[in-house]
Amino acid sequence: MLYIDSNGPEWGSGNPENLQALLKRLNSEPLDPIYESMGNFIVSYQPSRWTSENRRFEGCTHFFGHFATSSHVFSIITDEQVVIESLTAAIRMNQCRSDYERIKYNAKI
Repeated sequence: MLYIDSNGPEWGSGNPENLQALLKRLNSEPLDPIYESMGNFIVSYQPSRWTSENRRFEGCTHFFGHFATSSHVFSIITDEQVVIESLTAAIRMNQCRSDYERIKYNAKI
């Protein structure tokens, strides 16, 4: 199961962009390092309260954050191993970028 809650402009409306668009952006723009303190962009899905509506996400991984240089946000919930591996790799590679490190250092995170 792959659920893209948001993937696009922070104040945008309409349908979220697809996963390939996010992977492309992760390759070209630095993430905002503030999300390191909130689970480092990747957490096990844990709602504040389980309901019949969110029970379908039990056992899933939640990817979330935004980019430091644009108003692009993402929130993706999945249990698909290929998606988990590709997003995890792309996020960790993004965190190794020099511009990400510079932003993190300047923010003193």
